Amino acid sequence: MSTLRAGIIGCGNIGKAHSECIKAVEGIQTVAYCDVFEENARSFLQSFGGAYATSDTDAFFADDSLDVIYVATLNDTHADYCIRALESGKHVMVEKPLAISMDDCVRICNTVKKTGKKLMTAFKMRYYDMVLKAKELIPDPIIIAMQTMDDRWPDTHWANDPVKGGGNVMAQGCHSTDLLRFVAGFDPIATYAAGGNYYAATGVVDNLTAIYRFENGAAGNLVQGDCNCPPLAGKFFMQLFSEGKAISLNDRLTTLTYKETGNETQVFHGFETGMLEENKEFVKCIQENTSSPIDHIDGLYATLMALQAINSLKSGKPEPINSLVKEIML
Repeated sequence: MSTLRAGIIGCGNIGKAHSECIKAVEGIQTVAYCDVFEENARSFLQSFGGAYATSDTDAFFADDSLDVIYVATLNDTHADYCIRALESGKHVMVEKPLAISMDDCVRICNTVKKTGKKLMTAFKMRYYDMVLKAKELIPDPIIIAMQTMDDRWPDTHWANDPVKGGGNVMAQGCHSTDLLRFVAGFDPIATYAAGGNYYAATGVVDNLTAIYRFENGAAGNLVQGDCNCPPLAGKFFMQLFSEGKAISLNDRLTTLTYKETGNETQVFHGFETGMLEENKEFVKCIQENTSSPIDHIDGLYATLMALQAINSLKSGKPEPINSLVKEIML
């Protein structure tokens, strides 16, 4: 089987992390780098090897020798770059979020359907070993709580720009919403939220709490923001409950504490895995011509769960999710 030829657009920290993973994965190699600052692309070429570095996006997307394009740019560029890559015949790995507006997500979904190319949304936390252990121990939770509380994001950071990043609830909250849906194992029907813009000078929603109701009746709770990283739970914290069972995941979801009625409490320790695993799965689905393990629909749900929570702040009432997705995908 021939080696996949990959191009990376966005030569920053995330692009670097994917480049390092690609070097460790069989069946794929990076041959092209593109960035608005060409010196960044040249630095990647020197570090990771390949054929060329460029700031010319037209030439990059038109390169027929590329099989795969990794989109690791600012959030507001994801839709246009994904669509250009798909329409030029490439498979796509796009960093989360898929996009930060429903319209952009829909444009991507329609293009995936039209071109038949594979798109994977990079939600690496699905591959954390302790997240997978939690799903094994409590496969059908009835209550799920997901908390992501970061240290204060500077107002000058690009992710706090309402256009480029969308703010913490959108830019980072999509990880949280995707994990809620992944662990629940069912799609969300609706959400009701409280919160708002408390201090971010850019006007984005900086802190929010939301309740989600899933198709099987399970309930999920999201706490998302950047007030401060909590001292005991850590930045990423999740709890799962079912009858007679409870799980806490802390230390950035790497320590799992499990309690089952009548048994001793068990503690399991893992690692922040994920990015290498998602790259391996992406290559595998292309090679074997199987469905993307985390596709455009998963990306759409994660974005819509955050967007509809924000919309609930404005309306003061529950906002639908699943009915919108079904309408979009008709």
